[in-house]
Amino acid sequence: MTATIRIGLLGPFQVTVDGMPRAVEGQRRRAVLAALALAVGKPVRSTTLATHVWGEDFSSARHRLHTAVNRLRQVIGTETVRASAGEYTLALPPEAVDVHRFRALVAESNRVDGAAELALLDRALDLWRGEPLADIEAESLVLAHVPSLMEERLRVIERRVDLILEAGGHAELVAELHDLTTRHPLREFLWSRLMLALHRSGRQAEALGAYQRIRTLLADRLGVDPGAELQRVHRAVLRPAEGPEPVPVRTDVLVSVPAPRQLPTDIARFTGRAERLADLDRLLETGGEAGRPPVPIAVVSGPAGVGKTSLAVHWAHRVAERFPDGQLYLHLRGHRPSEPLATDAALMALLLSLGTPPQQIPSDTEGRSAALRTALAGRRVLLVLDDARDADQVRSLLPGADGLVLVTSRNRLRSLRLREGACLMELGPFAPTESAALLRRTLGAEAVAGRSGTIAELADLCGHLPLAVALAAERVRNTGIPLPALVEQARDETARLDALGEGVGGADDVRSVFSWSYRALPDQAAAMFRALGTAPGPGVDVEAAAVLGRTSPPVALRLLETLVDHSLLRRSRPGRYELHGLLRVYAAELAAETDERERSSSMARRPGRHNGTGPDARSDAQPTLVRAAGLWRREAQGAADH
Repeated sequence: MTATIRIGLLGPFQVTVDGMPRAVEGQRRRAVLAALALAVGKPVRSTTLATHVWGEDFSSARHRLHTAVNRLRQVIGTETVRASAGEYTLALPPEAVDVHRFRALVAESNRVDGAAELALLDRALDLWRGEPLADIEAESLVLAHVPSLMEERLRVIERRVDLILEAGGHAELVAELHDLTTRHPLREFLWSRLMLALHRSGRQAEALGAYQRIRTLLADRLGVDPGAELQRVHRAVLRPAEGPEPVPVRTDVLVSVPAPRQLPTDIARFTGRAERLADLDRLLETGGEAGRPPVPIAVVSGPAGVGKTSLAVHWAHRVAERFPDGQLYLHLRGHRPSEPLATDAALMALLLSLGTPPQQIPSDTEGRSAALRTALAGRRVLLVLDDARDADQVRSLLPGADGLVLVTSRNRLRSLRLREGACLMELGPFAPTESAALLRRTLGAEAVAGRSGTIAELADLCGHLPLAVALAAERVRNTGIPLPALVEQARDETARLDALGEGVGGADDVRSVFSWSYRALPDQAAAMFRALGTAPGPGVDVEAAAVLGRTSPPVALRLLETLVDHSLLRRSRPGRYELHGLLRVYAAELAAETDERERSSSMARRPGRHNGTGPDARSDAQPTLVRAAGLWRREAQGAADH
């Protein structure tokens, strides 16, 4: 016969087996069992247990966790704690743990009314024997769960008070409400019900005195006035003859909303980026330092296809257990064919994810932003904002304190560093060893054996851009094209973008993701980008760019810096700029398409010159190309002389 196990967390920790107390020796073992019981029936990652119980990473606590679990099995049964793939599960029904019995009773009470509802709430409150996890010495675990549990209990108490008031039991509530307002002095709901109970008991002066006490408390401690509900009750007590007395409005008791776990699936073949992962890890070590922002903010910027989202998601999974109140993920669609996600819609999505009832979400942007800061206050939440268009799209979504924000963008978002103290990280292409590693992991050791030279050349032709490398590998896997044949196709610049993505499928090929960045450019910057595609090499200085763009050097400098900010150009040294190899191919395609359109338009306007053989057929292009070629020739000669 299976033993009946009960675990009590709503007060001092206790375990019973078939109704008899069962001792669990050792603080760490008790904490491990408490953590598993809070998630009864669901797997808990070993890394999460290590952080909650020992405050250490899993590698340091692995042996101690294994030992603690083995000892627990001796107490409550071998099959009760199950292990699989780095996770542990407490294999008991939810009703075995008082926290879950409490929540089940509360949920059931929302489906009935009157005396039946009150009876269920009383049964739920009877499960509480004191402060939850009262004797569990695991700070991270306690901070992650106790505040929300206490809030759940208060909401049940408040609903119970309203039910008794509705039934006419005001006199019996006065003493209880005096005690509750003493223990929760800033809880306005309780003060409003105390005033109602006193008023209905014929104690108007005491009701008005209660209002003055809470008004003074709010002013002294928070610098605010009483809320609308308190003021409404106050007016009714002052002038009872002017209208009906306020009647408590029924609201269902909210069952605790689980902490959001919204991160996309981790990257299966994540490769390299050790230095950037270490940079992000350092953000976790700077909390509370003088001069640091109240909320650490990291902005990972870089060109399309460089792996910003992959890095952000992979790192977020690595550190998820450091944020027990949840991980939020929001795609801002800053560089997609559709419009960027509107700020109001982003705020609505985040508030709903945090459990804010829709009817309580303000209608205006400022109100929603304030509500988000309130919802996140005191909670360690990781907020990942993917593909931001600009700093303004991000700014209204930032918490006021606590947690950490990780932003990815093709733009550098420098104003977030100036105003919010964000840490800016530029992500570049893979190192050659990282490109080769990704190709080997994707294709398999057998497919690349003896082809190190071919692998290296393919990575070079991809410009070590992670998206291009991944697409090239997928083309080999999906279509069966031999590696040497793919390399041969990719050597032709005019066909390179097609060669790297053909036969893979999906919209996110290299040309598509580049186009989303290009379309976001102002017209003049877009024209400069196309002009750079006609340059004979990847590098350009301001004077040569001015010639290519048919503008002045100051304007050319401004446009080049705009391209840098959009991660479409790299400043290799002061006054010198370089296009990534694949971006240069894309820019050349755009330039050719634009030239063709302009040539067709010109021939339509000037029919006598349609054959291109007249004296003016190339008069516009020749001076520009000749001057640019002269600049590069002089620069190349100067380099040779040195």
